[in-house]
Amino acid sequence: MIEVTHPDSAQPAAPSVEPEGTLILGERSLSLVLDGRECRFHYVWLRDNSWAAADRVFLSSERKLFTPTIPATIAPAKAAFDPHEGLKVLWNDGQQCRYLPEWLRRHDYSEAPRDARRHAVTLWGETGIDVPRFAHADVVNTPEGQLAYLDAVIEYGAAIVSGVPSVDHEVERFAETIGHVREVAFERVHNVRHDPTGYNVAHTPGELKPHTDLPSYNWPPSIQLLHFLTNQTTGGESTLVDGWTALAELRRQAPAHFETLCRVPVPYQLFSQDEDTWAENPMIQLDTDGNVKVFRFSNQLAQPLSIPFDQVEMFYDAYRHLGTIIDSGRHRATFKSEDGDLITVHSHRVLHGRLPYDPASGARHLQDVYMEFDDFLARRRVLRGEHMPLAAQKPEETQEAP
Repeated sequence: MIEVTHPDSAQPAAPSVEPEGTLILGERSLSLVLDGRECRFHYVWLRDNSWAAADRVFLSSERKLFTPTIPATIAPAKAAFDPHEGLKVLWNDGQQCRYLPEWLRRHDYSEAPRDARRHAVTLWGETGIDVPRFAHADVVNTPEGQLAYLDAVIEYGAAIVSGVPSVDHEVERFAETIGHVREVAFERVHNVRHDPTGYNVAHTPGELKPHTDLPSYNWPPSIQLLHFLTNQTTGGESTLVDGWTALAELRRQAPAHFETLCRVPVPYQLFSQDEDTWAENPMIQLDTDGNVKVFRFSNQLAQPLSIPFDQVEMFYDAYRHLGTIIDSGRHRATFKSEDGDLITVHSHRVLHGRLPYDPASGARHLQDVYMEFDDFLARRRVLRGEHMPLAAQKPEETQEAP
């Protein structure tokens, strides 16, 4: 498609779009106008996603067609499009397939639809956010309340559920209304309270700098639930920092520092008398589009670096810069957690911590468990009715011949 620039205008003319339903076959792909927009599909992609009886188990949607057997020369022998019946293709390997219009729309991999399918993420501002808050009864008893809670965690990386019963292991029961508890090397339900003999700095009353838990796993838990059974101490306010916002600031200010933290592996360890966890990975992991996917930050668990000599000071320059942003008070929420509050954090994104407290001033006891962000996404799809696959063909067209 050609864009024409008029001499009297600095803006290109809008590209022309063929009439709705126009189908054009190219050498290796086809284009189809749907909803007034040109969609393009590769032949190999269409053939691979066939729902013909020979290629697919209809009830489970599982593929029977072995993808590597699709020839590189795959192309339509014949093809036609009908706005109600969809795209019908007779492939040059002899298989006939249909692709319904709603299936083509759902799986269109043009740039705009792919962008629209990404999870909505709102980064925190300079002053942080008022962490979204939900009533326990609404989240556990109503699909609308649970969906709103899941949406908030997915968008903002954190949420608070208030009024959770201050009962031992209630955090585990809450987790199981959403998905599944992630087992780790230590206690399934971890108790956090003042304990001079504890194996973790969280058991001390001092300030706990914002951090993510268990970077000592190659895949750290991606959801953490922290349930305050009681919090009657003076001080000890909870702190949350949007790590992805801090990384965005670092990336703008010092791209070289950001790149260093994407590349240099940092070892982390957490252990007890009977257990040990150790992993060595860069602090920042990007997805295929260059967006932050996993952020590991735990100053207290970092172990001595083992990297080439000429990279050491480069790393510490980058680490110092990032740590200054995280500790600056920007992009941070600070609040007093009350009895029955349950804080949820997307812990590949949001760092949690607390200010110092006086253990003699009252009781402070929380329990936490880990989950996976995948559980939250899955539960959200179920509640929205989006988890069942959409067939490309009508059921009667996908039955094996007798």
